[in-house]
Amino acid sequence: MPTLAGRAWGRTVTGDDPELRIGEVARQVGVSPSTVRAWERKGMVQPRRGEGGHRRYGSDDVARLRDVRSLLTRGHNPPALRSLFAADSPSEPVAGVRLRAARAKRGLSLREAAGKAAVSPSFLSLVERGLAEPSVALLQRVTAAYGGTLLEFFGAAPRDEATNKLVRARERLHLHGFDRVEMEHLVSFPGAVLQVDIFTVAPGGGSGGGYAHDGEESVFVLDGELDIWLDDVEHYHLEEGDTLYFRSTQEHRWGNLGEDGARVLWVNTPPTF
Repeated sequence: MPTLAGRAWGRTVTGDDPELRIGEVARQVGVSPSTVRAWERKGMVQPRRGEGGHRRYGSDDVARLRDVRSLLTRGHNPPALRSLFAADSPSEPVAGVRLRAARAKRGLSLREAAGKAAVSPSFLSLVERGLAEPSVALLQRVTAAYGGTLLEFFGAAPRDEATNKLVRARERLHLHGFDRVEMEHLVSFPGAVLQVDIFTVAPGGGSGGGYAHDGEESVFVLDGELDIWLDDVEHYHLEEGDTLYFRSTQEHRWGNLGEDGARVLWVNTPPTF
C-alpha cells in the first residue's frame, strides 16, 4: 500500500514556511485551483485560513497535494486515499478490552452477552481479546445489548454543544478495526437526536450481516457504489450522488460489491452507532 511521507495535519507555520495562495499552489502541483478546492472538500488537505478567510498553504501542503496527484494518476481513487490520510486524524481502534469492561459493568457473563447479541460465546471472546475483527452488524448488536452505542464505548469524550458546534475535518474521530470498514464520526453532542457519520467501505467490505433498530436513516453516496438490502426483499444499488431513506425497523445489510472503495454519508436518528 502506498504511504505519504510525513504530511501532518494541524502543522505549525513558522517564519521559514512560505504562505502560498491557492493559485500558486495549483501552479506548483500542476492542477487547477478548482481541483485543489475539490481535494480540500474531500479531506485531502487542510489549509490554514488567513485574514479575511483566505486559504494559506505551506510547503507540507504542497508536498501532500503532489502525493495526491501522483496517487490519483496511478489509479488510486479518493476513498482509498482517505484511508491513507486517516492516521493524521484522531483515531480509535475497536478495542475488545472496552467491550469486556462494558460487559463486566453490566454484570453479564460471556454466555449471557453472546445470547443477547446473537453471536457465539467463543467468537465474542475472540473479539474481546482482540483476536478477531468484528463486523459492523455484530458490534451494533453487542453495543445495543449493552445499552449503548459504539461511540459511547469507543469514542472520545462528547463535545460540548454550547462551545463546539463546529467540527473541523482534522478533528473527526475515526473508528477502525472493523472488517474492511472505517467510520468517521462527525457529530457527538450530548443529547443529539442525529448521528452523522462517513463510512469508508473497501471492495468486498460491508455490514457483515443484517440488523434492525428503532429510528430512521438516510444514506448518501459520496464516492463509489454501495448495495443495500432491506428485509432481504428490497435491493438497492446506489451510485455516486444517490440517496436512500428507510425506517431502521427494517432489517438492513449493506456491502460494496464493486472494484473500488466507497465513501458514504450516513445519518441515523436516534444515534445508533
